[in-house]
Amino acid sequence: MVHTPIRARAERGPLVRAVAARPLLSFFVLSFVPSFAYELVVILVLRLPLVPWMFAAPFIGPFAAAFAVTAASEGREGVRALLRDLWRWRVGGRWYALVLLGLPALLMLCVLPLPGAAAAFGPVPEEVPAWVFAFALVLVVGGPLGEEPGWRNFATPRLQARFGPVRGTLVLGVMWGLWHLPLFMIEGYNHAGGGLGATVVPYLVFLGFTVAIAFPFTWLYNRTGGSGPLAVLAHTFFNVTLLPVLFPGVSNDLRYEAVQLAAFGLVAVLLVTATRGRLGLAPIVGRRS
Repeated sequence: MVHTPIRARAERGPLVRAVAARPLLSFFVLSFVPSFAYELVVILVLRLPLVPWMFAAPFIGPFAAAFAVTAASEGREGVRALLRDLWRWRVGGRWYALVLLGLPALLMLCVLPLPGAAAAFGPVPEEVPAWVFAFALVLVVGGPLGEEPGWRNFATPRLQARFGPVRGTLVLGVMWGLWHLPLFMIEGYNHAGGGLGATVVPYLVFLGFTVAIAFPFTWLYNRTGGSGPLAVLAHTFFNVTLLPVLFPGVSNDLRYEAVQLAAFGLVAVLLVTATRGRLGLAPIVGRRS
């Protein structure tokens, strides 16, 4: 934590002092309120489509909140440290192998319990360019780059310092899922239907999924020293499915997401057990608040 001189703190306005006094609360408020307001106007008032209008939501929410609260609470040095984390790509080849190969492999293994999935396996090389384009588009302007600086590089270390790795990750997973709630007003978003009844179940599955995958994200964050690029890459693989490339004819439906929830729920339990609740966090760590 970077301590701001007393004189400099006294010269700041009351709003900045309030943000600095409650950085976690301020981060979540600034992540939710602008994004929710924007999404509700776009969805309910203007009735604009998901693409491209929702690309702005993560950047005016978690992304902006992470930098604003860091600037208020830790000053320029804190902002520079956040930027260094977001550019921390030199973390060892095994972590890239895990994210670039292991994660998509596990996601594709989740397809196999679906009826007829094994017989549907058949790589379609001509789908690769479209998939690569979608991956790059989502990575740059979609959720991952806009969300990860907030959820991982800002919130994760502070939640761990306050609640411990397991409880902190649980809180983050719930907040991460709740942040997506307005998007379920869009019919078809993550299998949401046209009415309340057809939306509740898909949303609860999605909420459980964000909680489950928050644990491997925290473990990856801790083991790589807070690598922003790896978190963004991992997030993108969750958003852009390889089904059209490897399993043509298998739909990315609610059953598939339910299997993923079960699989990553098991991964979360195994990580908590194997690390004795530390999730890769070093025994001695400087407190960030």
